[in-house]
Order: sequence, then structure tokens, then C-alpha cells
Amino acid sequence: MKRLLTVLLVLYMGCAVAAAKSGASAGGSRGGGSHSHSSHGSSHHGSHHSARHHSSHSSSGGNSHPVYLVRTENNQSEVKFQNCDEHYAITKTTTNVYSDGTRRSFSSSTIYNADGTVFESDCTSVKHTIYNDQHYFIVGKRDGYSIIDNDGKTVTSRNYSFMKELEPNRILVKRDKKHGIIDLRDEVVVPVKYQNFENVNKRIMIAKLNGYYGVVDFDNNTLIYPDCDKIKTLYDTMVLKRYGKYGLANLEGEKILEPHYDKIKKLGEYILVKKDNK
Repeated sequence: MKRLLTVLLVLYMGCAVAAAKSGASAGGSRGGGSHSHSSHGSSHHGSHHSARHHSSHSSSGGNSHPVYLVRTENNQSEVKFQNCDEHYAITKTTTNVYSDGTRRSFSSSTIYNADGTVFESDCTSVKHTIYNDQHYFIVGKRDGYSIIDNDGKTVTSRNYSFMKELEPNRILVKRDKKHGIIDLRDEVVVPVKYQNFENVNKRIMIAKLNGYYGVVDFDNNTLIYPDCDKIKTLYDTMVLKRYGKYGLANLEGEKILEPHYDKIKKLGEYILVKKDNK
């Protein structure tokens, strides 16, 4: 009888172990597999569109939190140009909102004639300006910047990578990593040869040429020859550095002190200079 009980107990334990292994195998199949979920949002006319990108999760690795597009917001605004009744612009902005809270916006502007016909489209930026009673548009697109006159004619003969109006009829431009100034008729005022421009006041630029710094104005007058190692503004003056020595100039580009000093420091209305330890 005792032997029979022992045999039955062994058989019972063997069945329990087999059942446990079978359950573990089934559970591993459910938990270790890869599941793919996708949700398709409805697309409709309006200011918001919901969407979710396809994402993949796996329980065998760590917790995975892929970033997906939650919704798209569309906005439209009309831009009126000052002293211009012949044209207006419509700017459309699309903003993508993602699951991690980030937002990415893209804008495109179209210039229209007063009758609603398209004057210029697919603009990333539009600046309207008037000079000598003529209307011009400084237009940025994905392939560069150009100037368009009131008749829709492209004035500039080439695209620039950057444009900014400094004052009426003076446009800062950049091409091939070089800076210069042109007018609204595409005439070169300051040659496009400078490595860097820094606006000091309304008419003065610190210009870098061949690794050295000087000062020019918007009409291409060289006020300080580009032979300085560095020029920086200090309150209402410019500090000139050349061969390890310092000088001073005012914001009109007039030299006050030649760069012969070891140190220059401004205290209020006074300028302290040091030369030969004095």
C-alpha cells in the first residue's frame, strides 16, 4: 500500500511539472512576440487633422516610446502691405504636434494681385519696400532670395542665400559665404567679397576680408582699412586690435587712437590706456 501511494505521488508531481512547463511556454509565446499597432486618423477640411505613425513595441527589450504625429494644425492669415493697394499676401502655416510635445511649423506665403490672381507663390519670406515711388518685393524661397518689381519681373540676375534691407535701396546680400550690398536695381554697391558683416550703426559695417577686419559704409567707402586682427564695439566706440596692440575709433569710423596701446579700458566718459606699463 505504501509503495502504491509513492508511485501515485510521483505520477502526480510529474503531471504538475508538465503542466507548469506548458503554461510557461504559452505565456512566453504571448509575451515575447512582437505586436504592431497602427491607427489611421480621419482627414478632413479644417484647422486640425489627427494622425498617428505606425509604431512597433517589443516586451523582450526595455520600454519603447516612439515619437509619433498626434495632429496637424493649419492656420491662414492675410498680410496687408503698407502703402500698397495693388497687392496683398496670404500666409499658410502648418504645425505638426508630436507625442513628446514638440511642435514643428512650416510656412508658405503667396502674393496676390488686388483682383485675386497670383503674383508670386511658394515664398518662405516676403518683404515689401518702396523706393522712388516704385514697389519692390524681397522674396525668399527654398532655393534662395531675389528681388521682384511691381510688374512681377525678377530684378536680380542670380539668387542669393540671404537678403536683408538695411535702408531704402540698400540690400545686404550673401552668396557663396560672401557678403556685400546691392541696390533694388541689382547694382552692386559694396562688392560681394567680405567674409562677414556686422552692423555698427545705421550706415557703418564692420567687415572681414581675407581674415582681417575693417570698417566700410553702405556706399562702399572704406573708413578703416581691413588690417585689424579684431574690431569690436565698446559702448559708443570701437576697439581696434592689431599685432597685439589696441586702438580706438568712434561709431562713424573715425580713429581716435591708433592701435599702439597695450590695454584700453573705458570708464564712463574717460578712456584709460596703458602703454609700456604706464
